[in-house]
Amino acid sequence: MSACGFLFLDKPSGVTSQRALSPLKRILSEKRIGHAGTLDPLATGLLVVAAGKATRLMSWAEGMDKEYLVSMRTGIRTDTLDTDGQILSEAEPFQGQPDWSFLFRPFLGEIDQIPPSYSAISVDGVRSYVRARAGEEVVLPARRVRIDSIEVVDQSPLDATGWALGDFTLRVRCSKGTYVRSLVRDLGEALGCGATVSALRRTAIGQWRVPDTFTGTDTIPELHPVASVFPDHPRFVASLEDRKALSHGHATPTDQADAEDVFCLDGQGQAIAFGKVMAGRFQPDAMLVDPAELGA
Repeated sequence: MSACGFLFLDKPSGVTSQRALSPLKRILSEKRIGHAGTLDPLATGLLVVAAGKATRLMSWAEGMDKEYLVSMRTGIRTDTLDTDGQILSEAEPFQGQPDWSFLFRPFLGEIDQIPPSYSAISVDGVRSYVRARAGEEVVLPARRVRIDSIEVVDQSPLDATGWALGDFTLRVRCSKGTYVRSLVRDLGEALGCGATVSALRRTAIGQWRVPDTFTGTDTIPELHPVASVFPDHPRFVASLEDRKALSHGHATPTDQADAEDVFCLDGQGQAIAFGKVMAGRFQPDAMLVDPAELGA
């Protein structure tokens, strides 16, 4: 039986999200490995990783809200909007404490945000960061995002490049698609001195969390069965005959009430399909096991 489930990886700084997954492919002997939401090489924090047929549920995980800790270095503007980039301008860092409630107010709720030119957004089939690295001027259109809260953290738990005068650390809770680097850029412009990201850590995706600080451990995380990762989703157990029908993509009868995002389980509690129930029938959107495993 191939690996199928979720892992929760604490990505270290200095590696891409994709490279952070490489050891898992070898250890699990599984080529189908995916993650929800790319983290920049500079960033640390939570990657929700799916293995095997669980990758069919990644779009659902990607849509969840996120939480970040970000260290903002004032007085510096960079092309990548973080300290890994080239410095475009320097000014005196911000002195003292801003009026945070006044500063944050325009950035809370649904806002139009301009993504960084150094991002994975495609422009005519080419990633924006590829164009930017080639020296092209890239100006991406604004996107609608939602920022639920911004709060100041008294002491930096990140401190990736050393603490400097005018540095602040913020905790940001936001929707999918929000660029924290863009938020820091815009806050810096509101302060009048510019700002860039000196450290970034994703601490939560949906209900899944990692600690505020990176431990540096290389321990391989546990592979969690799909059904255990989504405990609040409705579910029902299918009979052997119904499981065989499901293996051919057919809808099957169920007593489960009509609902979206329903798991169908086998007799051992393993999730075998994900779909919706309408008018007493379960229609699979994604099969999570091979037909041979259902006795088809």
